[in-house]
Amino acid sequence: MVKIRALFEYNWYCRGKFLDAMAKLPWEKLVENREASFNSMRNIFIHSLEAEQLWFRRLSLGERPKHDYDQDFKDIEAMERYMVEVESESRDYLKKLEPSDLDKVFTWLSKDGATNSFHIEDVLMHVVEEEIHHRGELLCLMWQIDATPPYTSYTGYLAETKKEK
Repeated sequence: MVKIRALFEYNWYCRGKFLDAMAKLPWEKLVENREASFNSMRNIFIHSLEAEQLWFRRLSLGERPKHDYDQDFKDIEAMERYMVEVESESRDYLKKLEPSDLDKVFTWLSKDGATNSFHIEDVLMHVVEEEIHHRGELLCLMWQIDATPPYTSYTGYLAETKKEK
């Protein structure tokens, strides 16, 4: 239980550093179609937030997030507001989560009508993994434009946050 929370804290820490780094880039670079998973760096970043929000809302029986990236995220400030919203919802869910909840089975219907069932712990690990995959993608896209991505390993995060305390 503690490790899952720690992994989310790590993801949120790194996500904030990536947003700060992206804020230093020209907006045109963030929205340029780079033929990546969700085309632009902005869209990849927002998709990662939506994925986290989607899973936590599914687990809480909430509504699916729906955004028009071009209309809803026209600047870095809108991206940051959404990041704060998503992380707040996620923190609220994790605060209420008991260790015994991790073994509970969560079932939902996919778009194609198939029934899916996984332990809550597995769903949460998927959310962590999804974020890390897309953060790697952002890292590579930043390298391609000669921008230095704010890579932080998990042990680097532990060392940095230990100093901050």
